[in-house]
Amino acid sequence: MEQVVTFLIILPWILALAVFLSPNHRLRQILTFLSLPVLTYLAYMVWSSDLPYFIKTPHWVELGITVFDYFLLGYFLYQGFKFRSFLVSVLAIAQIFLLTWVLLILPHSTTPSIYVDRLTAFMYLIVATVGSIICIYATKYMEQENVERENRFVAILLWFLGVMNFTASVNNLEWFFALFETTTLASYILIRFRWNEISIKNAIRALWMNQIGGIAILIGILFAVKYYNVYNFTDILKINAAAISMIPLGFLSISALVKGAQMPFHKWLLGAMVAPTPVSAILHSATMVKIAPYLILRISPVIKGTLLAKLLITTTGFVFVAAGLLALTQDNFKRILAYSTISLLGLMMLTASMGSSIAVLASLLLVLFHAVVKALLFLEAGIMEKVFHVKYIEQMRRLIEKAPITVFFIALGFMSMTLVPYGIFIAKWITLEEASKFLSHGAYIASIIFITIGGVILALLYFKVIGVISRKRGEFVSFKPEKLPFLYMITTGTYVLFTILGSLFIAHLSSDFINLVVKDISGEFANVKASGLTLVTPVSQLYGWQIVGAIILLMVVPIFAYFVHFKADKVYEYTCGENIPLNIGTYNFFCVSKIEPFIETTAVALFVLTLVLGGGLV
Repeated sequence: MEQVVTFLIILPWILALAVFLSPNHRLRQILTFLSLPVLTYLAYMVWSSDLPYFIKTPHWVELGITVFDYFLLGYFLYQGFKFRSFLVSVLAIAQIFLLTWVLLILPHSTTPSIYVDRLTAFMYLIVATVGSIICIYATKYMEQENVERENRFVAILLWFLGVMNFTASVNNLEWFFALFETTTLASYILIRFRWNEISIKNAIRALWMNQIGGIAILIGILFAVKYYNVYNFTDILKINAAAISMIPLGFLSISALVKGAQMPFHKWLLGAMVAPTPVSAILHSATMVKIAPYLILRISPVIKGTLLAKLLITTTGFVFVAAGLLALTQDNFKRILAYSTISLLGLMMLTASMGSSIAVLASLLLVLFHAVVKALLFLEAGIMEKVFHVKYIEQMRRLIEKAPITVFFIALGFMSMTLVPYGIFIAKWITLEEASKFLSHGAYIASIIFITIGGVILALLYFKVIGVISRKRGEFVSFKPEKLPFLYMITTGTYVLFTILGSLFIAHLSSDFINLVVKDISGEFANVKASGLTLVTPVSQLYGWQIVGAIILLMVVPIFAYFVHFKADKVYEYTCGENIPLNIGTYNFFCVSKIEPFIETTAVALFVLTLVLGGGLV
């Protein structure tokens, strides 16, 4: 087991170095292709083994991570001075001070620093499949953008996969801090990749905002040592939840909110859109932001039912709704995807905070399907940009005539975020069933309201996109499938295939696969069963024929949408009775943007309440 886990962490770094040093494009593609089968096989080996499993590490590894910590924070400080960013510099100095304090007070512990359970293996599988496919796609994307720097770009993406695997493996909170900030480094490098003014500006913003999360982790460690005298996830989970102080866990939760781009820290993720599209895909799907729900899932057994959990439910539920509303105001396709990511990350953390086995199952379903779907949509955004020169929703109006496959994949991606029987809808459905059992608790009532309203908003977001492919009356232009580069078709097609099959077999995926992860997290299996294709929950059943019928119906909806036409005429005064045609669309929700200041103010207030009340600081 030790060798397999080591390979999962080290192999992406080795491949990254090989890609960086490769003399030609074809060799770089071959090396990148290797990441998918090799990492997937290694991840499956971990999944199939006897878990959970502790791995002891040599003393030199601990020393090496400590040295790396200081070099990393020193680099952040240098970047602050170089780009004259006061916030980056001050936060880097604060982290150096807090890290030194942490290292001076850490007690001796015999608990191994590496811990691999089903949740870890689950993250390995997502990184190996979703992440590697993005890297493969990037070899073609960068060939069309900047072939001279392709080796550096793809190498960073591959290295990022190894960093994410390492992050999901650590038990030691001080190590977790090091990896948390390493993902910050990776995102900083990738966001500024184009080295223009706006890229550097947004990279600096991402750097200082994520450093706040790092500070929260260090403060959490200090309080964990003070109150528990431990600093490992597994040791914290052994403490009696009724007697435990929530202060350390409150700060860990704050770091999750920051890394998950929850308001008011959402702007760093929006700023990442200036980077090449594979950066957005990998940040939003397999790596980086998935640390947020992962961290809440790690501590959910301890915070379950506490004031901290209820405040997290309220805060993330609000973001789920608010970010969805703001997505409706956008006309840039990638910004729509960014806001929907922020929204769904809120839902993932909401369900994880609830802590029950059913809610944990819902959170894991969201993590899995969101990773696949959001990777698909961002890759399609890159295809629209590179092949068809389309970046905005209105530009998609005639896209179906020359790119029906691309439009169909986009429509399927949005449907899978909003409609039955796709995985994200199933997760929302079973969460509502679970929350309905606790109507005496205000936070659970709030979660029902947030999930219901947020679900409606995401449906509107789908129709916002699908509405642009409708046509005017009497207008018809024949279309034929577009010819796309092989790598574009095979990568996006793989995501589409998983989305359809995963939804078709959602019952077995939930009960036979994800339920194993639920057991390791919450200590019990979620009460869901598979009867053929039918999903059976404690409250209801989703029959197999309904799942099959819905998938077939929803797959043909985008095709039918093209043949829907609208006609609306209006007679104005002084026009001699002449009919004035009106253009009808579903893409304009700019009136919602007027409430954005109120949304951000509310988000700040909820963030402060979570820190102050949830952590027990008063």
